[in-house]
Amino acid sequence: MTNATIRSMLAPESTRPQPIVPLTLEDVRRLSAMAFPRRHVVGFRVLSGGLCNANLKVSFESRHEPVVLRLYQRDPAACKREVELLRLVRQTVPVPEVFHAEPEGRDSVGPFALFEHVNGLTFQQLKKPNDVQAIQQASSSVGQTLAAIGHYEFSKPGRLSAGRTSGGLEVGAPYVEGPDPIPRILDTFLASANLERRTGAALASRLHDFVWSWAPRLPQLDDERNLVHSDFGSRNILVRSCEGKWVVAAVLDWEFAFSGSPLLDVGHFLRYERAARPLREPHFSRGFVEHGGKLPEDWPHVVRVIDLTALCESLTHDELPDDVVSELLDLIQATVADRDPG
Repeated sequence: MTNATIRSMLAPESTRPQPIVPLTLEDVRRLSAMAFPRRHVVGFRVLSGGLCNANLKVSFESRHEPVVLRLYQRDPAACKREVELLRLVRQTVPVPEVFHAEPEGRDSVGPFALFEHVNGLTFQQLKKPNDVQAIQQASSSVGQTLAAIGHYEFSKPGRLSAGRTSGGLEVGAPYVEGPDPIPRILDTFLASANLERRTGAALASRLHDFVWSWAPRLPQLDDERNLVHSDFGSRNILVRSCEGKWVVAAVLDWEFAFSGSPLLDVGHFLRYERAARPLREPHFSRGFVEHGGKLPEDWPHVVRVIDLTALCESLTHDELPDDVVSELLDLIQATVADRDPG
């Protein structure tokens, strides 16, 4: 198990460190010309929200729509894997079109891809005006979209990688084998010195006891082999108004997708939902179930317990802003105490 198992970066965009972009305008023009040789690039800007990879909005002159140039700076293998995933799901899931990709890099530039620039707001941006009807409509569409993602099945659970020869996707080793995968995954994170320094020994011990007390009530996820996005949060879901109704325009950032249980994505999307003041519910879960998604008995509590793995994984990172640590700890403590987050 590594810290990349279940990605969960909760920092607001303003506090997330932005990746370094080592490209000039001439570099961007050269890379864009590989897909659009007759278009003239007039400028580019770095899109917010990137953590390790850089996303550039590239603008052309005249009538041409902008595109996104994505530089894979964290994991070079992620380029080919993400491109294969987008090509796999694009018939049933709203995702950006892939115009060109160089998984091995080219001309002294590491792996990169050129994607469609999808117009829309992130779900995070949609929430800020607190338009309840818009949030409810979009939440229903998000549930439907997540059900469509989960319809893709693989031969077994585990890490996904791009095929080395024939393309497509291959499933590697599972993250954990055997019964009680959630408690055992959580225990691997609780062994982290970074986590214990931030939680304190008492909370870490309480977390261990709490998740194991839930073990008999948690679904056995070791045999589930559906497509999991693994970063299914508000900033990776673009929405827009279409014919007077808010719908998902695109799901972004598939770098950490794997074969497993969709309940991980359910928990991530509902991480900030408050039972006392629901906004996304019951619209999200209804859209999910009506389009083929499956939820276990007592699922609202179950997915919160499962989501503890992602929250604790984040606390194992070497560097986290203090306000993010406080946010993570509040979410963890709220789950253990069965209360709404603060």
